[in-house]
Amino acid sequence: MESHFERERAFTIKVPQEGDEISLAPMHIQAWKETYIVPESGLTGESIDTMLAHLLADTTYRKNVINESLTSPNVVLYRVVKNGAGEIVGFLHGTKNESYNELEAIYLLNEAKGSGVGGKLMEEFLNWADGDTPCRLEAFAFNDPAIGFYVRYGFKKTDTKLPPYKGLSVIEMVRPVDGG
Repeated sequence: MESHFERERAFTIKVPQEGDEISLAPMHIQAWKETYIVPESGLTGESIDTMLAHLLADTTYRKNVINESLTSPNVVLYRVVKNGAGEIVGFLHGTKNESYNELEAIYLLNEAKGSGVGGKLMEEFLNWADGDTPCRLEAFAFNDPAIGFYVRYGFKKTDTKLPPYKGLSVIEMVRPVDGG
């Protein structure tokens, strides 16, 4: 049986390379399926395929974001998580603006969850973030595991009313400048 330490070592966090945007689309869709097909969401594999078909059809946006992270790493943070076979099993996307350090996305496939790599991604984001502005993110209201993860890193739910994303209820979470 694999120990926690061995599982953790099986995953590496890397700066994305040209071409990674192709593998990221199906991984992103799979992460949605593994995470969001729960009774509270009402989502199915088919509905997720329909909602996220654009990720497979056009990788230009993600390619541009990755390029921006490589040319302006002080403004855009992008990391990919690879397993021992070199396959992408997760990613992190963060941005900075005048008001917030925005955690745009953090996704892991089930094989990487529980390995400690999610915490390492969050630590990398928080170390990269501008310490003079709060950190902000949006999460699906039904995603209690993710919300609990964010709370462990000092994020708190706000009362801000956000529009639904693809019909799903979204909450805002903010990590104050002092980290707690």
